Amino acid sequence: MKLVSNEYGEWDLDFKNGDWVNCTGIDSLVNACIIAIMTRFNELGYCSLYEDFGCRIHEVIKQSKGRNAAYKIEVYVTEVLNNMRRIKTVNWVQVTDNPEDNYYNYKISFSVTSIHDEDNSDGELIEESFYI
Repeated sequence: MKLVSNEYGEWDLDFKNGDWVNCTGIDSLVNACIIAIMTRFNELGYCSLYEDFGCRIHEVIKQSKGRNAAYKIEVYVTEVLNNMRRIKTVNWVQVTDNPEDNYYNYKISFSVTSIHDEDNSDGELIEESFYI
């Protein structure tokens, strides 16, 4: 199912004509990246299939803001993207603190190169941004 975000960084399923919107291909990979980033680390630990799944950014977001918060978020997002088997290379991750003067938000932007399924070669370049 395709996820969509609003300007407040809230996520929900995308609906069209009263039904869920399915996503495939590159849209599916973008969706998977966002799900991995937004899932708390070990939140799905009860299932051995998802052991060590998720991202640690929630640890930083719940703390008082410090000078290293954006850097820690960048490190955690890079780590979770590097652990995804459908991603060949994480090209860059950029975290913007206080986007559009909103003190309680961060903007996460990233660029990855996917893995081409048939021959394990470089796939497509993907760039995405979203708010948390």
